[in-house]
Amino acid sequence: MDPKEQAEALAAQILDSTRQRLESLESRPTPEHVAVFDALHQELSGMLGALDHDTDGRQRPPVS
Repeated sequence: MDPKEQAEALAAQILDSTRQRLESLESRPTPEHVAVFDALHQELSGMLGALDHDTDGRQRPPVS
């Protein structure tokens, strides 16, 4: 599996997991939603940050 395919598979896995966690909010009390949102925000931000770097650790230039 090449790096692009790996990234696509990981993105699909993260998206599915995120959807499941958001769907689970329906059965949780509203005060618990904030913790789920915060955790998802941190995880997704971390993933985007990792995707923003080349495999050698250099930051990619912004997309125009």
